[in-house]
Amino acid sequence: MDAWNGRILQIDLKKRTHWVEDIEQEIYSDFIGGKGLGAFLLNREVKPGANPLGPENRLIFLTGPLQGLPMVMIGRWTLVTKSPLTGLFLDTHCGGPLGREIKNSGYDAIIVSGKSETPVSVLVEDATVSFKDASHLWGKGTQESTRVLHDTSPKDAAVYVIGPAGENLVLTATGCCELAHQTGRGGAGAVLGSKNLKGLVVKGSQKVSAADTATLGAIRKSISKKWDEKTDYGFKDYGTAVLVETANERGQFPTRNWKNSYFEDYEKLTPEYTKKWKVGNHLSCPNCIIHCTHSYRTEDPSNPGTEVESTPEYETWGLCGGNLGISDAQTVFKLNYLADDLGIDTISAGSAIGFAMDAFENGILTENEIGFPLHFGDGEAALKLLRMIAFNDGIGRILAKGVRSAANEIGRGSERLAVHVKGLETAAWDPRGKRGLGLSYATADVGSSHLRGWPQTTEKPDASALDLVESMVKERDTKILTDSLVICHFTWHFPLTRDEKIQLLNSGTGLSYDDEGISKFGQRVETLIRLFNINEGISREDDVLPPRFWEPDTVGPSKGMKSFIDQDDFDNCLDKYYELRGWNSEGVPTPETIKELGLKGLVS
Repeated sequence: MDAWNGRILQIDLKKRTHWVEDIEQEIYSDFIGGKGLGAFLLNREVKPGANPLGPENRLIFLTGPLQGLPMVMIGRWTLVTKSPLTGLFLDTHCGGPLGREIKNSGYDAIIVSGKSETPVSVLVEDATVSFKDASHLWGKGTQESTRVLHDTSPKDAAVYVIGPAGENLVLTATGCCELAHQTGRGGAGAVLGSKNLKGLVVKGSQKVSAADTATLGAIRKSISKKWDEKTDYGFKDYGTAVLVETANERGQFPTRNWKNSYFEDYEKLTPEYTKKWKVGNHLSCPNCIIHCTHSYRTEDPSNPGTEVESTPEYETWGLCGGNLGISDAQTVFKLNYLADDLGIDTISAGSAIGFAMDAFENGILTENEIGFPLHFGDGEAALKLLRMIAFNDGIGRILAKGVRSAANEIGRGSERLAVHVKGLETAAWDPRGKRGLGLSYATADVGSSHLRGWPQTTEKPDASALDLVESMVKERDTKILTDSLVICHFTWHFPLTRDEKIQLLNSGTGLSYDDEGISKFGQRVETLIRLFNINEGISREDDVLPPRFWEPDTVGPSKGMKSFIDQDDFDNCLDKYYELRGWNSEGVPTPETIKELGLKGLVS
């Protein structure tokens, strides 16, 4: 098959065996790769009610049809599993060369099941699969573990590892690919830890073909030309850090556990101030022309006096900066480096620490319970609490479960301070600053993700959002395509249009998707995931927003704004979203929709 290998590698950690499964062309045509193929495989492999931290859960490492081809903006890959944080479907998308190497090894995906009796790493080198003792790496951070595995692996292999947080089954743990890229949301790192899997190393030597190399080449040139022609554009020089000022100006920047959406000291977190510590963008993804991963000089919090490179993205600036009331950039660098090395999501970690700070300042948590004062703006306390979370130490044991579980365990009114949807902490864009954005958070398949399609407006939520629902659905379908092709989210900066993405799909694979077909594809993937989540117990009652986003903002550009003008408008928007998706008023896909999308034989 053009663009696909037609094969998946299955690995059983308990038996230390592996086998190759052939996949039918029809499955690729319907689900493409990445998120789409992952949804199909997780639904097939993981039964309802499965323990996310049990051997029955799966880790599905996925490529898209473009990995391995001579194309730009394809230096990413996808990990799909059942989230231990939410108990729902999880797709997390990561930078780094792992996807390319999986594809070049002759596979489109690797599925890992079972649990090793002892710590192990797995080396995949074309048809050869080796199980390596990783006891000497257990307890080590992602930085050291990555370097050790490189020293003992084939040259130019791709390395993906977890840190102590994953080993300790912290529900917000991540994995790290090549020092600077994380499978950030939902606790995938804990799933590796539950299987005693320290890391996956892959090196391939095979070639991938495309159906229409001429069209692929033309699109590649067009993308590069668009990027070269962009001038006076801070993203080129500083990556996502430029969004700090953008979000603050829009009234969308999380501040002191989302009390507000405007941070008065934001200038100290912008590139104009932090550029004096900038090292470069050499840790960016392969096949990339944007190079958004910028590194900065800082000190290793675990080894004072040792200079290291920290690579914070916008979300970290938001959740570990403004959300904690911290305006010292070096503290954010240290929090980011420590979180990456320990293997913990900076969005969820910043949310948990901000939640605890808020609870402390409201008198819900005491100094005796925490072990020290925990005020907004206290960077040293934040660093200390981050370590406690990673090692399940003291109050960290509670926060390691995420803010939903932490609030339920602490009680005393702390529930109103927990900012999440379906258990996933909210990313660094306040919906009180953008009309209709709250609907995207409320209906996102993984929980409160900012990467599930935004309504097309720059307006504040001072009027009904009903007219924006259709645009959000279209953008969500486009994002599902992006995540199934496994191309970079930042291609919208070119812009790389929806039509061009369809051309990439068709020229790579030989398929003949059109705009209507992509909308149906997006509906098929999201509906399958919705059915998976329904089997895990969700309903319309879970498609909601946290209490904080119903509180009017009190300062800045979004002063007076709530996420929606009222509950009725939110409910009407939700009704319309369900209608456009072919689901009933309770958010359940109808039998007619299931049949039309070709899902009838896949779901129970």
